Amino acid sequence: MKPKSHPATERLEDAYDRHYPAIYRYFRYRGADADTANDLASAVFERALANLGRFDPGRARIQTWLFAIARNLSINHWKAEKPTLPLDDDLSLPEEIPLEQVVILTQDREQILRALQSINDRAREILALKFGGPLTNRQIAELTGLTESNVGIILYRSLLKLRTLLATDPMESRHDR
Repeated sequence: MKPKSHPATERLEDAYDRHYPAIYRYFRYRGADADTANDLASAVFERALANLGRFDPGRARIQTWLFAIARNLSINHWKAEKPTLPLDDDLSLPEEIPLEQVVILTQDREQILRALQSINDRAREILALKFGGPLTNRQIAELTGLTESNVGIILYRSLLKLRTLLATDPMESRHDR
């Protein structure tokens, strides 16, 4: 007979199943390679388990709490070093895609990563929370201490800048779209 676990531990186990992929993607958006992103995402849940008694569901959703932990880990991890471009790909490509298309997809991914590295840290952080998370603007505002409208403005301007960078990338002429 399996011993009965604490309800908060069961909630964290459910949160792991639901939110681990998003937290992993968050670290990838922040510039971590696949192994580092996996290590950091795991560390989020280790810290969450160690501090489970401090979680107050009345103050924040568990997703927001986990991303606050992820954000703190991210800040600590990259305090002394600048993130590098993760040029590997976690996603396997279907075998039926022609080699030429695989090369184009890889080049596009590298172009996107270069563009992400060219925007400031705060904008990259907000993009990572929004699209890696995916968190709402309200949740991002809670985590970052910004207003919800400021988050929206930063997202809008960052996406415009990325769109401009991607449209003018010198590698753009390598293939026709």
